[in-house]
Amino acid sequence: MTTPLDPHHIVGSLGSHFWRLKVPPQLVPELASKFDWSQMGRRVMIDTMDGIILWMNPSSSHAGLASASDDIVSLAASLLKVKVNKKRDTRWKAPDDPQNVGMEADAAFYIGENASAYFTLLKQRGREAAEEFEAQTPPDLVVEVEVTHFDKNKPEKYTRLGAREMWRVNARKSDKQPQIEILDLQQPKEPIVIETSSVLNGLSSSILPQAFWLANTGDYTDLSALLRENFNKVSDYSLSELKPDKYDRNNPTELS
Repeated sequence: MTTPLDPHHIVGSLGSHFWRLKVPPQLVPELASKFDWSQMGRRVMIDTMDGIILWMNPSSSHAGLASASDDIVSLAASLLKVKVNKKRDTRWKAPDDPQNVGMEADAAFYIGENASAYFTLLKQRGREAAEEFEAQTPPDLVVEVEVTHFDKNKPEKYTRLGAREMWRVNARKSDKQPQIEILDLQQPKEPIVIETSSVLNGLSSSILPQAFWLANTGDYTDLSALLRENFNKVSDYSLSELKPDKYDRNNPTELS
């Protein structure tokens, strides 16, 4: 039995609820300014070009995989000795877009130079300067979990914003490990699937399903060993001096 809501609502493979409204594009800035769409759910997208407003209500399984990406990226960055800054609730938009529009990912990160620049501004000039940097600087990496047909144009939209890389994480509740794709968003013609991350240099997509499972189940010792083995295979130096036996999720940039 179909209902009037069917074109606007779907349930994803992990049980999350996804909603989409199509409105005249010229109304989007006013709708964005007069209503807080974050009250409806997470992963809000307010698109002025196509007149689309999206949001979702995540299941527990969805939220667990999103949190796992924080652990994987933070630990991988620590092994590579680069800074990482998590920007989970940020709504990304182009500098000339109207206020309150844009896209939220399940997880987003500054990695390397952008993370270092953000932290430097925060320390030396305060929160306003750091927020201004954020408004002008797209993320290095975005992660989206439980991708549906509502999200089919997301890679191109993140490309327009200037994001460098996207991880698409798909799974069903019955799956032990998710399926992961790494997309290079800055290719000349269109985003393409790549085998190795460019923002976490040398991280292979082939180990990410296992990495997400280990992070999701709290096996940080095994996760650390898996990531170290990956980087040792692709680098000219050894990471053996970094100790793998403890990982503090509350301080994810440090191994102890």
